[in-house]
Amino acid sequence: MAAVVTEAEVCNMALGLIGQRQFIDRLDAKSTEAQVCKRFYASTRNELLEAWHWRFATKRAVLPLAANGAGELVTRSGWGFSYVAPADLLKARRIWDGDRASGAGSRIPFTKELNDDATGHLILTDHPEAELVYTVELRTVALWTSKFTMAVAKQLAVYLATCLPVKAELARLLQPEARLALQTAAASDANEAEPDPETDSEWIRERG
Repeated sequence: MAAVVTEAEVCNMALGLIGQRQFIDRLDAKSTEAQVCKRFYASTRNELLEAWHWRFATKRAVLPLAANGAGELVTRSGWGFSYVAPADLLKARRIWDGDRASGAGSRIPFTKELNDDATGHLILTDHPEAELVYTVELRTVALWTSKFTMAVAKQLAVYLATCLPVKAELARLLQPEARLALQTAAASDANEAEPDPETDSEWIRERG
């Protein structure tokens, strides 16, 4: 399969999966197919990006402290620091603690909430100079993996099948395939890293 690099190509994959022969050149075209694709495409993409901590869509940023219009630092009771969330944040994953092999028990507590004027989000934590690891709203299809692209196309096909003139049961039949495609993409993505080797426990070292 040739590399898929545009939003329209992803949509055409989805259209093909539900047996449509009328394809699109762009999402803002006036055809029924384009209008339906435009309605579901972005939300489907983001739904799947949020579903897994994808390495290809991971970004990190040192967060700036939040301040109000008077230049005063924003505070939230119960938390030591209030930071401005990145504008391209889709899902916050963790506050970087400096340990590549840290387990769930050592994660730095944080939460996300709206800022005072509800125009963006804050990241609240007790950690100074916080660096956030997060999933970005990655719109560049060329940066996706091929398996993630297929997963988006299959889930999009499920939604398109509810709006276009196809067999009524098609959406229900396609959903298990879409779910499996997402699981396959996640498993493939998980293999694109090499963890640090496990160190022997103290009692094993003493035995040696």
